[in-house]
Amino acid sequence: MGMQDTPHRIIDIAQPHIEAEWNDLFQQEHCIHQLENQILPVFLKRMRWFGGKARIVTAVKIYQVIPLEMASGFAHYLLLKVRYDDGPTEIYALPVVFVHERFAGNGSFPAEAVIARIGEEQTAGYLIDGIYDEDFRNTLFLLMNKRQIQKGNHYPVIANSGKFLVKHGVPSALRSHVLKADQSNSSVIYNDTYFLKLFRKVEYTINPDWEIVNFLTEQDTFHQFPAYAGSIELQHPEKAPMLLVMLQQLIPNQGDAWKNTLSQVEAFYQKVIDTEYHLRPLPLKPHVLSITWDKTPESLQQLIGEEVYHSARLLGKRTAEFHLALMAGADDPAFAPVKVDADFQRKLFSELMYLVDSKFELLERNLHRVPLSMRDDAAEMVNNKPRVKAFFENVLQKPLQGQRIRIHGDYHLGQVLVADGDYFLLDFEGEPDKLHADRRDKYPSLKDVASMMRSYRYAAYASLFQKEDLDSQLQLQLMPVADIWYHFVSRYFLGAYLETTQGTGLIPSEDKVNDLLQLYSFQKAIYELGYEINNRPDWALIPLQSLVKFVKHYLD
Repeated sequence: MGMQDTPHRIIDIAQPHIEAEWNDLFQQEHCIHQLENQILPVFLKRMRWFGGKARIVTAVKIYQVIPLEMASGFAHYLLLKVRYDDGPTEIYALPVVFVHERFAGNGSFPAEAVIARIGEEQTAGYLIDGIYDEDFRNTLFLLMNKRQIQKGNHYPVIANSGKFLVKHGVPSALRSHVLKADQSNSSVIYNDTYFLKLFRKVEYTINPDWEIVNFLTEQDTFHQFPAYAGSIELQHPEKAPMLLVMLQQLIPNQGDAWKNTLSQVEAFYQKVIDTEYHLRPLPLKPHVLSITWDKTPESLQQLIGEEVYHSARLLGKRTAEFHLALMAGADDPAFAPVKVDADFQRKLFSELMYLVDSKFELLERNLHRVPLSMRDDAAEMVNNKPRVKAFFENVLQKPLQGQRIRIHGDYHLGQVLVADGDYFLLDFEGEPDKLHADRRDKYPSLKDVASMMRSYRYAAYASLFQKEDLDSQLQLQLMPVADIWYHFVSRYFLGAYLETTQGTGLIPSEDKVNDLLQLYSFQKAIYELGYEINNRPDWALIPLQSLVKFVKHYLD
């Protein structure tokens, strides 16, 4: 789950200076003005978790100042309103503590923790991000354990404990460290037992990650996820609560399924190269939803390995169990399944049309950035836009079947932990480019399934692109083999999913399964295309190949 930050001596770092005492910092107008106009905008721009780096910030306002009493003093939990020259205002959470100068040079804090230098002479010290202060981290944990309510001249802060914390309790000696990871939240581990997320970008809405984790913990039928242990939220008198912190069970693990799958693919390619399998006629790809091991050609079995077959099937089974657990919330309106109906089909059609228009236009403007080997196919696909739209219109004129439920929403191999030969699902926050309210929408579970199958395709090709000792000719020769690996392994996964959900009413009949999978695979691939053109043009090959094949197969 990451590594602890390497500490630096912050005493040597040049920092902006505020001439004020810690106790008066948020009482004096000139200090607040200096923080809002000079210090915080610069600090935010260099934080990994700040999502507005590419936008023009027009103002940073300290919106709420919430004091929290700690063993060694007190902290202030700040909520910052960040305004931009375009788009909506965002709220970011920044807890702050004061560290006296005489304690600042002992190597306890990473450089990025420091916001400003404050005070003079005997009272001089540093204003730091509270997450890097052990006393503050312990305070958060104890608030949840005691289920405390903080009141004052701010909105009330409510701390709650969940089943896992009630059962396991507070360790006799609380130890914690911050994880170093490139992510939108800050993470803390306590005593190798608890995992805490401190949310940075916050909203007055029900957080889908908290909601799903809490629901599954209370339901107690599906256990392949980090159980809910506690939370801290800000209560607004007229809006939904704002989640500040969530505490969960820590799952000791061997890394995520993405890294695990990449190592499986690398071993596959090595066997392919050693046996010159890529120079022989390749097997046909069966156009079926499920492929069993005995239906896999023997020569391919030796290259893929039976362990990969079983691991893909296990993930398919766990994914199905997750969806069936979510489907079982009939008594809870937020989780009760609803049928796929005409209104939903119209919404899906509208989403697809928007995606096709926007991403095909983006592709047309950036054809010069597409790898040369795919440029002609990409140009032809752009010209086929009217036929692509007509195809989807035709498909969505027929009634779809099945249930709409709450789903993961951002499901891929990186959202799954490998732990002692099993899989644990995590991070149920949903699609990162959607508002939290929209992430709570209900969808056919096959949207998650299609997303995971796309992740298997990415693993097959990412391994080729990241292999530095591979010459370009061999890379091209291995691409058809990558497609073979993806086709078989993704259908091991899908086969187990379909078996586990059979007869539950969750998914439609087989022909409709294929319709939905194709729709959501296309939607995911075209979303990926936009991302790769903007961020990694060389990788645009991965979604482009899928889209070109889709267009040729279905439109020709």
